[in-house]
Amino acid sequence: MNPLFCGVYAVAVTPFQKDGTFDYESAKKNLDWLIENGVQGVCILGATGEYQSISDEEHMEYVKEIVPYIKDRTSVIVGASRERPEDVVKLVKNIKACGAHAAMVLPSFYCHPAQDEIVEHYRYIEEQTEFPIVAYNNPGSAGIEIGQEAFRKILALPYTAIVKESSGTMQKLTEVLLDAPKEVSVFCGCDNLAYESFADGACGWISMLANVAPRQCVELYRSVCLEKDLEKGMQIYKEILPALNVLESFPKPVQALKYGLGKKGLNGGFVRRPRMELTGEEKSYVERAMQFEKLR
Repeated sequence: MNPLFCGVYAVAVTPFQKDGTFDYESAKKNLDWLIENGVQGVCILGATGEYQSISDEEHMEYVKEIVPYIKDRTSVIVGASRERPEDVVKLVKNIKACGAHAAMVLPSFYCHPAQDEIVEHYRYIEEQTEFPIVAYNNPGSAGIEIGQEAFRKILALPYTAIVKESSGTMQKLTEVLLDAPKEVSVFCGCDNLAYESFADGACGWISMLANVAPRQCVELYRSVCLEKDLEKGMQIYKEILPALNVLESFPKPVQALKYGLGKKGLNGGFVRRPRMELTGEEKSYVERAMQFEKLR
């Protein structure tokens, strides 16, 4: 485990105004609330933060505004996935200059790179930026899975600081945990495998649910990872599992979280195209299924 990176990182939503511009005031209030409620870190501009719906210029603008606002109060990871590694490098250099602590990067998507090309993607980015990188395995988003041998080579790169494992299989997480050197942290990336991942040895969680239930997410981490109290952790897990399952199965998880923030007196803002706002029927489902009244 890298001692600089452990615990619950809320992968924060990005509030937009109705006209599509950033709502910085709401973003800062949401982040203040997350920090006040004990999260160990924040991940901005992840998939939950709609990173693919903004331009490179907007990405850099948002990072320049938000990272300095929170970097001295909590650990900050910034999503920087793009198809072209040159674009990733440009974004990561800005992330580094603004004082964030790591950048999260998927393999190149859509082109379905071969395993040696995935390794080269990370090697090039780390060589060009000399900045801590989160190697992100998410076959559902990238369209390709990082294989064991490729992972071993990526784990050996000098700036690989964290692995976010989002394949959805415990076997893959165990494989990564067994291969990871002591200076690399392994994080859960599937919300409804958080308990199992902590019990297996993951030391962190990049969590969607932490947007609306930061205290319970942190309590789960502390119970299983720090206190080694699996029974206590399971009781907390049972409280939040319905909401975790919704976020991993409902096709509009970002909208669900933004709606849930309204229940907390906060503002998740609007989404950007191609996403659409929740219908009345969808809001009723999300409210019933996620059980917001039980989340804290």
